[in-house]
Amino acid sequence: MGYEIPDWALEAAARLGVAPEDIMRVLTGPGPRWPRPVRGTGGLPALMVIGRTGGGLPLAVVVRPLSQWDQQVVGVRPVTGRLLAEFEQWETDHD
Repeated sequence: MGYEIPDWALEAAARLGVAPEDIMRVLTGPGPRWPRPVRGTGGLPALMVIGRTGGGLPLAVVVRPLSQWDQQVVGVRPVTGRLLAEFEQWETDHD
């Protein structure tokens, strides 16, 4: 699986203090990843992958399919609130 990270996504992630390595670690490991189907603008299907950066920050990366084997990053954000609680429970259940 290949991942494309457009410049605008890298710039948005950088404003949050998220490096390209953090994005790729969440998408490719090591460590567990929690994939969640989501809907983007206009109801388009996307996939939110939640994992931890090398520093332990819970991070959500949203990707959309470009082809059968390639995905494009369309969003990155720290995981907080109820979603963080759900992710931590998922981690506990999948240790």
